[in-house]
Amino acid sequence: MSSPSTPEVVKWYTRARKFPQLIGRTPDGAKIWGGPYTFTQAVGAGVIALVAVNTMGLWANYGFIGNALLLTGAIYGGVLLLGRIPVGSRSPISVVVGGVHAAIAPRTGRLAGRPVRLRRPHLVRHSITVARDPLTPLPAQRVAGRSRATASPARPAAKPFVPARRRPALTGVQALLDQGSMTPTKRR
Repeated sequence: MSSPSTPEVVKWYTRARKFPQLIGRTPDGAKIWGGPYTFTQAVGAGVIALVAVNTMGLWANYGFIGNALLLTGAIYGGVLLLGRIPVGSRSPISVVVGGVHAAIAPRTGRLAGRPVRLRRPHLVRHSITVARDPLTPLPAQRVAGRSRATASPARPAAKPFVPARRRPALTGVQALLDQGSMTPTKRR
């Protein structure tokens, strides 16, 4: 018995939403004045109000009504500017968080979650050894960066290098014969 095949369900996930979530009514159903507002506008208005109230000593010099009008105008202007942000762009909160992370990140980056520490520059001492052809005579030898006009008397002169003669490679049959396992026999 075969079971009936079920159709395969394919889901394509693109941007979750192109329309912003809006705040347009209070919990009791009344419409908000000037609304609807996006979450970015609501959070922005709260941040502007918080900063303005905490810095009143710097700017509040116009009496009660003048200060209230200035505060209301700053909040309203900020909300209007935040409302002009296109829907498809990044959230301003994520932009600010990314900027803070970039500002506090180490200049050399991170490796395995830890800041990379660069070592201080230091002097490196080295020596170079050059192999030369022993058959070519040298009028002056160079040893460890210093030149000597003559060879050291403590060292004997180097013998010239003569490569050993090599036998030609054997075939499989020649190798077996060479081992002695198959010696040719004479016929009678």
